[in-house]
Amino acid sequence: TTSRAMASLSVLCDAAKDKLSAEQKLLAERETAVAADREKLQAEKDAMMKAGITESDLLSINVGGQIFAVKRSTLLMAPEGSLLSLMFSGRWDASISRDAEGRMFLDMSPPVFSSILSYLRAMRLECPAKKRRSLPIDQMYEAELKAVCIYYGLFPKPRMSLQLKSREQQGLSIVEDEEGTTVRQTAGLFRAAFGTEVIETVATWKFSVVSISNGYMFAGTTAAADPSQNPYSSSSAFGWACDGQVYLGGTNYPGLGGWVGWQAGDHAIFLLDIEASTLKMYHSRTQTLHTLALPAEKKQWRLHVNLYGQADVVKLATPTAEEEEAILVASRGFGLVCECDNNCSAGSGTRHAPHTEG
Repeated sequence: TTSRAMASLSVLCDAAKDKLSAEQKLLAERETAVAADREKLQAEKDAMMKAGITESDLLSINVGGQIFAVKRSTLLMAPEGSLLSLMFSGRWDASISRDAEGRMFLDMSPPVFSSILSYLRAMRLECPAKKRRSLPIDQMYEAELKAVCIYYGLFPKPRMSLQLKSREQQGLSIVEDEEGTTVRQTAGLFRAAFGTEVIETVATWKFSVVSISNGYMFAGTTAAADPSQNPYSSSSAFGWACDGQVYLGGTNYPGLGGWVGWQAGDHAIFLLDIEASTLKMYHSRTQTLHTLALPAEKKQWRLHVNLYGQADVVKLATPTAEEEEAILVASRGFGLVCECDNNCSAGSGTRHAPHTEG
């Protein structure tokens, strides 16, 4: 009996050591990535200073054929990390479309841009404009203005809830802390966790693989109200699993977009855009953006994580500003080459999975 107890204790100690080692490795990788991001950002700032790019620059922008003169600092009143702020930060000037006269070009109706400029100028004066979630405009431009505001991230996004739940009573540990939510499988096979809140518009989250034991896990979204035991196969499951599995509506399309699968230490930034009906995932190890087309009809989308074996551990967190920038830059095509040979609805210049039917 004593020898069995000692053997069990030894197994527990070894498991604890493996867990600690995996978490220390993940922490070291995070610190290295943060240091690299800071170094890259500083290098870009130095290059901007050398090129004479400042917030006081007066920009001449062709918007749908009408010329606007606006200070760069006014456009930078848009929320930090938004597409509008990124575009005019000075770091991506060379990637912005130009007209025949070399002026920056935006393909939108002039009244729409004028309404946005008025809002940003009011923000500079510390007006109550900061609390707005919509802008006044003539009725004929309302739909376009709403779409533009969402696309360019004009209004600050509410902090996304990372609270998860599981339909299984045992076998899955879900722990929330200041850094995010850790999901750990403790018993059984195929345990799933889902977001407690429905995603309404646009949401981003970071998915990290701390450890993986049996070579399977799934990350993505689902709209199932009462997910089954194997929810990755439900008709509303969209996401990426191991062994190159890519699920669209619960059907596996192996290797879609060059996807190879999850490994311990992987990090990915997810971007769910309800208006655009797309789920995007930027995978840091392969530096590849993958895109899945979601059904156009309105659904109640939630976070979805599916683990397979004991000791599988993943973590969900709020992306840093730099991490959000990585997926926005990749999604909108700054400095990247589009691999599509048709009219790409995911954004000109985007690297992503091949277009899917439906």
